[in-house]
Order: sequence, then structure tokens, then C-alpha cells
Amino acid sequence: MDKAQFLTRLKRSLSRLPENEKKEILYDYEEHFRIGLDEGKTEEEIARSLGNPNVLGKLFHIDALLEEGREGKHAGAVVRAVFASLGLGFFNIIFILGPFSALLAGLISLWASAASLALSGLAVILSLILQPLLPAFIDFGGLNIAFAIFAAVGASALGLLALIGMVYLTRWFLLITEKYIRFNLRIIKK
Repeated sequence: MDKAQFLTRLKRSLSRLPENEKKEILYDYEEHFRIGLDEGKTEEEIARSLGNPNVLGKLFHIDALLEEGREGKHAGAVVRAVFASLGLGFFNIIFILGPFSALLAGLISLWASAASLALSGLAVILSLILQPLLPAFIDFGGLNIAFAIFAAVGASALGLLALIGMVYLTRWFLLITEKYIRFNLRIIKK
């Protein structure tokens, strides 16, 4: 593959990146060719040493998604980076996709549990407030009102603590995921 073919394929594989990043990357690779030609290498040797342009484009795309996630613009960028990196290796599809999906589903269910715990306490508090106004619809059936108040406040507080814990757990999960992707990229680049 010569310089023109390499750069054409690289440009095609960089299609998801912003235009200014594409130009910068293509300029860098043109510079690699210029330096290689000055050293007496052929265009084919230079292209072979640079690697597969399709894989390079995917690596740049994954790196851009990770940067987006790191800058806090979008937490979903890390998840998209995981699925983009899956296209880079058969090993990832077999051994990583299943556990990652299970962990992500577990994280989502923990978020739902924490939110429902907090909301259930708030619902009991709201029903205690509305019970005198709507006695036909809200009946505690002889339940001690003081117990209901303390249980509702306790459930709400526990739910809020669980939500705070979920923020930290989600950050940890995204950090570990990002580290794995970076590790994966280093292996693929080598």
C-alpha cells in the first residue's frame, strides 16, 4: 500500500472525528511519510510500519470517546468506547462483553434500587401529609403514625445514602473501564 492509499483509508476510518482533529492526524501521518522517505524508506515500508489505517482510525475514535468521558462531557462516552473497542479484538467479544454487560446491568439495578428506596420513603411521608385530606383513599389500618413517620424518614435517608454511594461506585466503575480500554489499546498498538 502506498502513501495515497494509506491516507485515503485512514481518512475514511477517521470519519467520526471532528474535522480539525482529522486534519491534524492526517498531517501527522503525512509527516511520518515525509520523514521516512527522507531516511530512504519506500512508501510501502512506511505504510507497513505505521500499521493498519482502519485499526488506527478506530483507536483514534476510542481515544476521543475516552477523552470526552474523562472531561465529564458525557459518561456514556466511556460505554461507547467499550463497544467501539470490542470491534478491535475477538478476545474482547468473547471474554469481556459478557462480564461488562452483567456489571453494567448490576450497576443500573443498584441505581434503581437506591432511587426506589428514597422515593418510597418520600411516598409514605406524602401519604401521611395527605391522609387527613383524603381519608377515604389513604388508610394506615391502625398502624402507629409515629412508627410510619420514623420508618419513612429512615427509608428516605437510607435511599439518599445509597444514591450517594452509587455516585462513587459509578465513578469507580467508569475509571476501571477506562483503564481497561487504555490497556487494551496499548496491547493492540503493539
